[in-house]
Amino acid sequence: MKSIKNLIVPAIILVVLAICAIVIWAVDKFRSNEPVESSGGMIDVVYFNQTDISKLTLTGRDNGHSTVVLCSLDSSGSVYYSYQGDDYDPADSYSQTKLSAFVSQLSSFNAYKIVSSSGNYSDYGLDKPAYTLTIDSVTGTSTTIYLGNTSPDGKYCYIYIDGSSDIYSVSSIKLICADVSAVDFLDSRALNISYSDLKTVHFDRRSDGLSIDANVLQSGSDAVSFDIFKPYSHPASGYFYNMIDSIVKLEITEYIEISGNEELKQYGLDNPDFHFVFTMNNGDKTELYFSKKIGGFYYGYVVGMDNYFVISEYQLDGMEMKETVLIDPYICYYYVKDISSITGTYGDKKFIFELNVPSGKSITDNDSTVRLDGRNAKISDSYGRSYCSILYESIACINIGGIDVDADVNTATGPVLSLIFLDKNYVTTTYDFYLRDNDSFYVLVNGEYTGFYVYSREIFNDSGTDTYSYGYWRAYELLNEAISGNINGIYDLPKEV
Repeated sequence: MKSIKNLIVPAIILVVLAICAIVIWAVDKFRSNEPVESSGGMIDVVYFNQTDISKLTLTGRDNGHSTVVLCSLDSSGSVYYSYQGDDYDPADSYSQTKLSAFVSQLSSFNAYKIVSSSGNYSDYGLDKPAYTLTIDSVTGTSTTIYLGNTSPDGKYCYIYIDGSSDIYSVSSIKLICADVSAVDFLDSRALNISYSDLKTVHFDRRSDGLSIDANVLQSGSDAVSFDIFKPYSHPASGYFYNMIDSIVKLEITEYIEISGNEELKQYGLDNPDFHFVFTMNNGDKTELYFSKKIGGFYYGYVVGMDNYFVISEYQLDGMEMKETVLIDPYICYYYVKDISSITGTYGDKKFIFELNVPSGKSITDNDSTVRLDGRNAKISDSYGRSYCSILYESIACINIGGIDVDADVNTATGPVLSLIFLDKNYVTTTYDFYLRDNDSFYVLVNGEYTGFYVYSREIFNDSGTDTYSYGYWRAYELLNEAISGNINGIYDLPKEV
């Protein structure tokens, strides 16, 4: 069983086995701190070309585990590696890149110096070596190397070659390379979930009880979006898309060995924080669990897969974002080209905002017609800022203030405000705002509670000359003022004192 150090070491092992350039960097770093030798330079102790190796066998003292890699030449003359360790599983696929890096690191030993020629092995942990490494050559010879303790500063470890009394200091990275098992050689795996085959996604988060189910929507142009259907009906945001996209394309490059409940707890997998279920059109499901973030990594597993894995925080996106960020931020966003009219009511006050904006045109385009209560509403200030644009933006961009799906909305007294949208297909959608408290309103669509509320500022805020922060009812009043007070289509707000 591996210890708690595995919470830190997986990244190091990944670097050592999978990214040779980083290994070289690490060795160079150690070399920069090596002691000055009277002999000058490094000492070549053991070196094998990988084409000359038939088998590499590494046995650990503490766990008795044997890592065995067979080497052979394929038809092109390249080395083919076959993992045959104690924990070999014929159902698993092992990475040629990782096996090659492993053999490369443990078939070449360059020493910093000879620390002893007296054969005093116990002084260096070599009377009972941590690892015994045997390299069999294609010519039938065998070389056995023993790896002992690390130096007090941790930069070096000590080795000797069977049949010799010389003890050498080499980079301690060799011990890191030796601390492996079958999971460290597993092939990278990509989930490769195709959106065209995907029907629904589920995401839940233990820390705050968030649970979202969404349908997958795919247009003819292959654009993908998500429409949440539980616990409310609402479009998901681009952040939700990015999160799901990072999972369906997830590349698993590093696996870890976990044994027993204590280690599951150490890795946060006894009670995972994040959970995804991908349901395909044919009914098949892919289910994943992830731990909370630990030291810049998430630990996880795929249900039905034997091995646990570790993923960098940079491979996943959005799992810790607030619910209000993962959903579309607006109550009722519509493209202006799709709307024929918007009717707003507040108490005994009412406005009718009529629009005819051709597809591909803006609300201020010459071909667009915009009227407020029958009057031309295409009024701008001296800088070209359109007041009808201010009103439309303030309606289409009413921000969701919060989520309260279990609220008991009192509808007996009727809504305080309403917005009625008529689209160009003659479909009417009504948004009613019911008082929640002194500063917010519950939102109902066609008489059904959405689960959302909005703050009063989204309706009544007057931001003066900042025309991008008006509440929609105040924006209506502003447009009304601009229509009444314009001169040749221009109306400027009084300058703030």
